[in-house]
Amino acid sequence: ADGSRAYGLWLNRKGKILADSFILRISESRFLVVSYFGETEVLRDNLESRIIMDEVETRSAESGWFGVSVWGEAIERVLELAKLKRPNGDEFSSCDGVFAFWGRRGEETNLEILFGNETDRKSMEISLSEIGIQLLGHKSVRILALREKCFQVGIDVQDSDLPQEVGLTAVAVSYTKGCYIGQEVMVRLKSMGSSRRTLECVSVPKKLEGSGPWELRGTDGSRAGELRSVVCDGAKIIGVAMLKRTVSEEKTFEVAGQSEVTLCQAMQGTVD
Repeated sequence: ADGSRAYGLWLNRKGKILADSFILRISESRFLVVSYFGETEVLRDNLESRIIMDEVETRSAESGWFGVSVWGEAIERVLELAKLKRPNGDEFSSCDGVFAFWGRRGEETNLEILFGNETDRKSMEISLSEIGIQLLGHKSVRILALREKCFQVGIDVQDSDLPQEVGLTAVAVSYTKGCYIGQEVMVRLKSMGSSRRTLECVSVPKKLEGSGPWELRGTDGSRAGELRSVVCDGAKIIGVAMLKRTVSEEKTFEVAGQSEVTLCQAMQGTVD
């Protein structure tokens, strides 16, 4: 229906994740595709390769779109400032070219506000700052997501990963929907019961030498997976690791010759 919003993954024929996105149905014949980190050309090329109707046109916004993610009490403030209605469930609201829909930044509910130009976005950020709403950078938002083991496609999740490996099966994979690219692989993985790898958060006790990914080894010295990236969370260091499922029950792994890393659950803390 018009005004509806859906979240999903873009898969290749091997079931690997190319990108994720929201799709907003503006009207019966017009849709807006929005991705946190997916590259425009990747999305557009894949969309055009799947279109089977002749009278369909795709285009990218020449000036780009600009977004603000909001949580907590800021949600109602932003809706009021932008003169937007609070969206219902899988719907979006809009006013004067500004869109609002529920996002996927972590466990805590957050709202995405999408602007057609940067001037409106900056004006909104200034208004929020003036009324005491804390503004966070990209790094802080990523830390919030990692604390809740909410991995970001295009940052933590790579194009070599399957949905089952990164915790996106429940929210983005259908086993009953009609034909889609990657469906056969999804069905086969379901029959297997589990994937061979799993993406996890780890605690890293000290700064590592070199740049990732770093090889991880288990307590018996066998290869356990890779530590893809790390991010400093105050005095702590959080890492994103792709592990073999056969060793994922272990709690401690070693970055060859440097440091031990420890598997961690969802973490608590504050972001500066």
